Amino acid sequence: MTPVSAQKVEVWFSSEYMSEDGRWYENPQWSDEIEYKLEKQPDLIIGKPDGRNMTTININPSLQYQTMLGFGSSIEESTVYNLWKMTPAKREEILRKLVDPDEGIGMNLMRVCFGASDFTARPFYSYDDMPPGQTDTALSNFSIQKDRDYKIIPTIQQALRYHPGLKILASPWSPPGWMKTSDSLVRGRLKAEYIPVLAQYYRKAVQAYEAEGIPVYMMTLQNEPLLEIDYPSCYMSAQQSGELVKALRAELDNYNINTRLLVYDHNPDGAGDYLTGIFSDPDARKAADGVAFHDYHGALSILLEVRNKYPEKNIYLTERSVWGTYGMDRVIRYIRNGARSYNMWVTMLDSNIATHQWIGTPGPNLFIQKAGAPERYWVTPEYYLFGQYTKFVRYGAKRIYSNYGSTETVTNVAFLNPDNTMVVVVVNQTSSPRRFKILSPDGQITAAVPAKTVATYKWPDMYAD
Repeated sequence: MTPVSAQKVEVWFSSEYMSEDGRWYENPQWSDEIEYKLEKQPDLIIGKPDGRNMTTININPSLQYQTMLGFGSSIEESTVYNLWKMTPAKREEILRKLVDPDEGIGMNLMRVCFGASDFTARPFYSYDDMPPGQTDTALSNFSIQKDRDYKIIPTIQQALRYHPGLKILASPWSPPGWMKTSDSLVRGRLKAEYIPVLAQYYRKAVQAYEAEGIPVYMMTLQNEPLLEIDYPSCYMSAQQSGELVKALRAELDNYNINTRLLVYDHNPDGAGDYLTGIFSDPDARKAADGVAFHDYHGALSILLEVRNKYPEKNIYLTERSVWGTYGMDRVIRYIRNGARSYNMWVTMLDSNIATHQWIGTPGPNLFIQKAGAPERYWVTPEYYLFGQYTKFVRYGAKRIYSNYGSTETVTNVAFLNPDNTMVVVVVNQTSSPRRFKILSPDGQITAAVPAKTVATYKWPDMYAD
């Protein structure tokens, strides 16, 4: 194809402001201080390379890596609890801002909880709770009614109306207590004899959600399986995880359910031995679509090591909320280390940092609701910063080659969308503006990004087939 003269490049900016500062819960006026809020800038022009010596991002769309699944946050019960304090119009406003591709930032992957997590305003529950000392191996008491009563199901259904292509990632924080050594949702370890029953329990959960018009695209077996703590949690050994993924895959296949199964769902630093313990069994390795990671401990390079060791397995970053330009560079690093997705954790708490049952104090979320005046809310910089990815990187995009850059100048990650548009997300973590150029087969883009700002550049790839 012959290049089009004076090809235009679209540009958007978002900037950080007091990122990760807990005072966001107290200062709604800070929203007015954000310099750039996913704002369109004047178009740039692709020109001929000029040979100037300056920071350079080299793009090669013929070198392609993982296919992107998507970006999103969570529809966990704390967020839902706060959403349903609002009028229907305000609730719609928030959900559209999250998932609507036109009116919002177009998140396309949402994490939901099968049963209670630590971020809930309700008593902890599973889908088959029994009095202490009693069991229900026939699962005759199984029900997702609490998810209806607590408005989780209606909220997800509403989000799907605003973005029919939205994909759902489900994660359980604990099996029913009677399946565990603690006889409780809190702490305890899975009893091996209940693995077949637990597989049936999760299959029934997927079916129940599908009956509500909510297909479960993929699910993890257990949130943070190496953790026992004073909220819904369960230690699950690698051997048990391997047995469970086989049993659940067989259950789903028997019912013609194609939900993808992810193992691990924990931090990089514990992944090596755990995954060896699962994937040394060929049948368990075959049953798992991929590996889910959180990002609280361990080097991100472990993601790429896992991908190289198990090349047929997809890598997903299923939980972490990171703030500011540092956080947006960390998203770049997830992707450059092989992740197909990234999910923030917890979407909205109120200005009392409520309601949740986590053992710590959460940082700012995408939205903060005014306690006592639930119709009022404010938006943190992370909403706009994250939108620099979600608004432009489409489902099915290929991550393509670019040199990473440096934290002293700019860092980046590049994509080729299915419609053959090129997208480059550039992060400037420094306190000064940074000038640079992007070199691709299309030509040279000379650009500048302000201090503490994320920029997205989008243009048609003129050499695409």
